[in-house]
Amino acid sequence: MNIWQTKHYLRLWQGFAELSGELTEWDTKAATVFFNALKQVDEADVKLLSDKYVTHIKRRVISQQYGKPFSAEPGTDKAMADLYGIEPHEYRQRRVEAEARLETQIKGITDVYNEKQIARLPEFNLKMGKLYLKSYEPSFLGIIRDEVVFTLDPSKAKIFKQGDEVAAEFMRFLKLEKCEVDRNSVGMSLIVDCKLL
Repeated sequence: MNIWQTKHYLRLWQGFAELSGELTEWDTKAATVFFNALKQVDEADVKLLSDKYVTHIKRRVISQQYGKPFSAEPGTDKAMADLYGIEPHEYRQRRVEAEARLETQIKGITDVYNEKQIARLPEFNLKMGKLYLKSYEPSFLGIIRDEVVFTLDPSKAKIFKQGDEVAAEFMRFLKLEKCEVDRNSVGMSLIVDCKLL
């Protein structure tokens, strides 16, 4: 999550509220994360942000997907500073700090949501950075040998099932992370020697 994503959510605030029953699955998730994050910041931040992004906006923008006003173009910092009776730089500092606190909450909620989603995946890949586990050779005892093959192509990554003991071993010893199966990308393979102790 970054500040630009937070600003995007803020611009969609009024649309999230007004079109809550019509939102796509993605927008419903985004709205849920956004409103739960708003509950965790103090009232002064919510007031300051709602004044800029909901109450005192320049105009609403029609969504092609919904055919209705969805996002908003917020008022300028100068106009908001005049409204608050303070200098523009002071208003800007307050706004930036409020947005940063909201961003922290959004990131925390998003991380928890994503972890829960990944934990429930019936099938998953394992990865380290941008490298996906492609294959490995178990010994006759079922222990993983030294050679493990990684790929940059998620579509060639080995697919594990939920509860797989070997996947748990890779996650524990090689610190690989679970990720959703993605068969739409293209990349290349890489052989890596490693030892599991």
